[in-house]
Amino acid sequence: MEVRVLGALTLDDGRIPLAPRDRAVLGALTVRLGASLSVDSLAAAVWGDDPPASRSHVIRGCIMRLRRLIAPDRIETTPLGYRLIPDHIDVDAERFERLIARGSQQLELGEPDRAAHTFSEALALWRGEPYVELMDWGPARIASGRLAELRLDVEELLLDARLQAGDVQELTASARARVAEAPLRERRWVVLSVAQYRQGRQADALATVRRARVLLAAELGLEPCTELAELEQAILRQDPALMSDRVFRAASPECPYFGLPPAGVADAERYFGREQELIGAVRVLEERGVLLVAGPSGVGKSSFVRAGIGAEFLARGVDVAIVTPGEHPIDVLRDVDLPVGESLLIVDQCEQAFTADDPAEIREFFDSLSQMVYCGMLVVAIRADRLGDLADHQGFARIIQSHLLLLTALGPDGLRTVIERPADQAGLILEPGLVEILVRDADGRALPLLSHALRQVWFRREGRVLTVEAYRASGEIDGAVAKTAEEVFATLSEEGVRLLRDILLRLVEASADGAVGTRRVERTRVAIDDAHAQIVDRLVDARLITTDEESVQVSHEALAREWPRLRQWLADDVEGQRIMRHLGSSAAAWDAMGRPDSELYRGGRLSTAQHWRDAVDPALTAVERGFLDAAAAHETAALAAAQGQLRKERRMVRRLSWVSAGAVVLAIVAVAAGIFAGLQANLAATTPRHGASRRARSRSPRQVSSRTRAVDTGLIHRFG
Repeated sequence: MEVRVLGALTLDDGRIPLAPRDRAVLGALTVRLGASLSVDSLAAAVWGDDPPASRSHVIRGCIMRLRRLIAPDRIETTPLGYRLIPDHIDVDAERFERLIARGSQQLELGEPDRAAHTFSEALALWRGEPYVELMDWGPARIASGRLAELRLDVEELLLDARLQAGDVQELTASARARVAEAPLRERRWVVLSVAQYRQGRQADALATVRRARVLLAAELGLEPCTELAELEQAILRQDPALMSDRVFRAASPECPYFGLPPAGVADAERYFGREQELIGAVRVLEERGVLLVAGPSGVGKSSFVRAGIGAEFLARGVDVAIVTPGEHPIDVLRDVDLPVGESLLIVDQCEQAFTADDPAEIREFFDSLSQMVYCGMLVVAIRADRLGDLADHQGFARIIQSHLLLLTALGPDGLRTVIERPADQAGLILEPGLVEILVRDADGRALPLLSHALRQVWFRREGRVLTVEAYRASGEIDGAVAKTAEEVFATLSEEGVRLLRDILLRLVEASADGAVGTRRVERTRVAIDDAHAQIVDRLVDARLITTDEESVQVSHEALAREWPRLRQWLADDVEGQRIMRHLGSSAAAWDAMGRPDSELYRGGRLSTAQHWRDAVDPALTAVERGFLDAAAAHETAALAAAQGQLRKERRMVRRLSWVSAGAVVLAIVAVAAGIFAGLQANLAATTPRHGASRRARSRSPRQVSSRTRAVDTGLIHRFG
């Protein structure tokens, strides 16, 4: 089925009739081909900002009619809404872009005639303004604007191809017409002037250049126009380059190579070498909504997900957010604000999430990522050696395990593309032999090292020419990073070197197995004062670190691997680095929680940190110094309180001892008194008995005898 959007939307060249609302719904699904659109998004495409209350019912009716017209299985119902399945659907806008890519490749291969035919075929697809029915809908406006800009570019590429093919007679008239259509497009004036020069009309060529410069200066304030200014000088000196096969192109004043930092979404036009992987990644995201990009360090994962995937979907009008976990990974997810269903979240350098101090925070981070899969598209980039760590997070691992894209090192053809295409785009010339040397030296090496070496060659260029001699002087791929770092190091004083060491050791860490990793650190913990901030600026200028308003990060971990001095610093103070990292995160958490005493160091950890600070005298942030001072003060106060309590307890013990002694004495006295009283009682009891005995003994025998006889007589009478 053919859907044409370069003009009024039609199905199968108009053979399938569509009602206006059905056309708008189909157009919206085509703008976001392969992605899910909610009912509210489709309603916004049809009615703008004032949809009716019955919008859900109306949209469902449109979907039902479209399914009857184009086959039921072409429009899929998803949890978020509806999506148009790209299989077996030919969209003229996509064909237009494929033709542009093919024509550009033909032009690069030196086939200008074929390229001119291909570009003409691409332009023939246009019948009017793209997505004309949806111009009140934001995503359609963005897509239409991008396609219109591509059309202007193709018109100029067609002029370039025809000029290279030598068709200068007819080209002059075509170039003049294109200039009249878009007089503010500088490239059109350049082609017209070069065509006139090749016809032998040097005066006309000079007049064309000067008219263009005056017009552009008046309309845009572009004075002087770099390309036109250099073209004027080339015409005046009759530069042989004006008659070469290549169309004259002035060198760009900006370096076309990224260096160590990855390419961003704004660098898509300079990003080359991963075209096939990008096509596959986009297809997976359109169909599945989730993609895990893995690969060894230096293979170009960050550039791929940013300048490749991110830029592609941003150009389609999709909301894109890019985050890097950092020290507290869950915090970056809390700050993400993307619409449900029509967004792309890219988590770059996901391996940094595993460096968080709190395992619970790591689990929460991956649990949150698992939920975000159902809110929009998700791309996660991670170093291949940390893939095994994902197995500890089973929920997330189950979601991404079948959606893995493994980036491998670029082959020779890909490396040539990375080297040659940016140079050609920037109007630079590569000295013969340089590309072969670079491809040989870059075999199996990290792409950032190649890009950094090329950037250093650009700084040492001779005019527009990148030379082999400049490559040798840069330190080559093996030594370019170390050479750049040493150049920065050589400009610093002894105090500056100490600050440089302090900054880099906060940003780089070595694991127990010797592997080197980088950390994104809050800027306030690195640019502690003006002196530190100046060193940070120098490192940024050298593109050894990258920074924004909130954080700082080493541009690539290759810096730690390739610079021997930094490797030695890492090896010299492993324990100090561990203390510094723990102190930094603990102090930041303490400050964020309102500085409670419960979070302060104490005991052995405090003693270790204080001993390290006294021995090394590191540069600490105000929060870190406050943390240690508060911990020391709290420890001192606690010790003083403990000593006071001990003294109080000792006084109480002494008092208790006296009381106990008194009690013992009293007890002894009481016992003695009791004994004495008992003795007296016994004595008193025995005294009467002794008296009676004496009286008894004092009686006369006669009395005793008579009494005895009386008793005996009584007994006899009783028992008698």
